[in-house]
Amino acid sequence: MSQQLELLTEVPSQWLNISYVTPDIQRKEIKPFVVLALKELEGNPDSRTSSLMSADKFAAVREVVRHVARARSATREAWELGDMKVFLESLRFSPDCVAELATLLCAEQLYANIPTHLRVKPGLAGLQWKIDMSLSQANIEDSTPEHHKQILRRDTFVLLILKLTDGQTRTYRLSIAKFHELRFVVASALKSMIVLEKRKCMRKD
Repeated sequence: MSQQLELLTEVPSQWLNISYVTPDIQRKEIKPFVVLALKELEGNPDSRTSSLMSADKFAAVREVVRHVARARSATREAWELGDMKVFLESLRFSPDCVAELATLLCAEQLYANIPTHLRVKPGLAGLQWKIDMSLSQANIEDSTPEHHKQILRRDTFVLLILKLTDGQTRTYRLSIAKFHELRFVVASALKSMIVLEKRKCMRKD
């Protein structure tokens, strides 16, 4: 699975209800629905939206447009047409609708006016880390043997290399103590998320 497709399909459960509606949407409805959805997202809703006869169909397309627009703000790369088609096919759009909607959603001008509140920060695509002992080894050469361990603890660092979904690479240099502090914070956050997910209020019926 490509990185783009993974970004589009990261929460499969959110499309369950929509997939019941999409097979009934006709190709001729796609473009008008996309135009109306974009106007809403840009803060300029069209008065025709409130009087639509097929409100459920429009709601389905609007949700797709909103999701794709938000995901697009997390990456600097244009959508791949093939990935977009696979995503739309998984939502049970007809082949004609997949072709029409995929072409529209892959057009870059569609995302020129994404409101700030819809934009998301890039996600984490990959993580690497390595030990940097260059400073400690340089200082050990000028020290006495009894100070070696102390220097190793003080001057050894961990390099964290983060690859983001927008193509950027960020590198952070942490002391051993800060690295262990980061591990503790991440582990605590994951534990809290697991506890939260088990609560009844977070479950979907």
